[in-house]
Amino acid sequence: MDTDVLSVLQDAYQLEIEGWLFYRDVLNAMKEGPARDVISYLAEQEEKHQSYLQTELQHLQQGQDVDLAGLASLAEGKHAAVLLDAVRSAPEASQHEASALHTGMLLEDNSWRFYHEAGRTSTSDAMRAVYATLEEWEKTHLHLLQQAYDLLKERIWAENRFAPF
Repeated sequence: MDTDVLSVLQDAYQLEIEGWLFYRDVLNAMKEGPARDVISYLAEQEEKHQSYLQTELQHLQQGQDVDLAGLASLAEGKHAAVLLDAVRSAPEASQHEASALHTGMLLEDNSWRFYHEAGRTSTSDAMRAVYATLEEWEKTHLHLLQQAYDLLKERIWAENRFAPF
């Protein structure tokens, strides 16, 4: 096992907490609607990720191996399409919602890059599999946020008569 696996997973756990805190705080400031549903979904996912990482950190500290089956069980469903359809059909969009989505994109991109680098430098096949899965989670979140943001941005531009776009 990598000598720095514990450190990487501790940093990963911190990233997931930061993402969850951001999404949770944004939820308190957003009005009900599809963009808020996207943020709510991501807050739930970040909470699941941190729970998994916390458990695996405990396993490693006790000298056990990482539970790859537990990681596989957290695979995300097909919620993105439903969430994006709701954003697409929402009657209005706000700059506040777009800003929250954009900031979420920055967080997810940072997490994606972190896991990508951890996987690239790992010498353990098991940990490369863990990092690849975590990287995929973050990439999925980033793409969801990017698509939702683009939908809101186009609507905001249209409402403000920014043309052409």
